[in-house]
Amino acid sequence: MLKPKWDTRCRKVISYNETVRLKVDYRIVEIAQSSPSTEIRAILVTDVPPSEDVVNEIRGTVKVENVFNFMMTIKVKGKAGDVIKLGEKPFIRYIMLDEVVARTQDWS
Repeated sequence: MLKPKWDTRCRKVISYNETVRLKVDYRIVEIAQSSPSTEIRAILVTDVPPSEDVVNEIRGTVKVENVFNFMMTIKVKGKAGDVIKLGEKPFIRYIMLDEVVARTQDWS
């Protein structure tokens, strides 16, 4: 069982279930735990070719920048906390960090 990490700024526990941790790049998890509002770009690898329904569901959470149907990948931009929530979707296989765009809070 994973031990939750304490966030010292707001004194609450931030934890993610095991399924999400297995699907999400550990760097995104670390960024989301220390500063969830940090803007990042990520690459989503899907289990199915990204149909319009899949893209619209993702678009409801983050900004979709590119869709590569033949590679079953989607490039997105959004807050680290929002990107990590996409790991809960059943059609997501893995989420990789592409780049950190901007820090909006101090990292501890």
